[in-house]
Amino acid sequence: MERLWFKIGEMAARLGVKPKDLRYWEQVIPEIRPRRSHGNLRYYHIDDTPRLERIRDWLAEGLTVGDCRQLLLTGHLARGFDFGGDDEVEAPVLPTPPRRRTRKAKPTQTLRRPDFSTVLESLKQLQNRLAQPLKADHRPKPELDSSPEDR
Repeated sequence: MERLWFKIGEMAARLGVKPKDLRYWEQVIPEIRPRRSHGNLRYYHIDDTPRLERIRDWLAEGLTVGDCRQLLLTGHLARGFDFGGDDEVEAPVLPTPPRRRTRKAKPTQTLRRPDFSTVLESLKQLQNRLAQPLKADHRPKPELDSSPEDR
């Protein structure tokens, strides 16, 4: 029989995050409400796993925990992303630090502009994915497993 309830450390291990991350997510996303034992330990139900995995994945893609809450509540982000146009932008030339000794100065190098086209394309794909509404996940949470004496 598969377990239905996991302590915070066990759920964090399943997700590949730290327990402090889950506690922080609870602060910012009040909809994450693990059950509490009489000793005030957090217990997450197995049905919480898909939502927590989505949050973990969104954070890995660069969203904030606040963005994750908004996505969970509304299915989209209110703020858009500005990826800029396809116009070419010159890379800034950084000043060279001052030298203590006076030596023959080397000719100034021109910086090559890095190619961000793959990053830009990935961000545009992410924006399109996040613009899609989420499937509703409004199932009520089951109660804690009851002990045999309660039956």
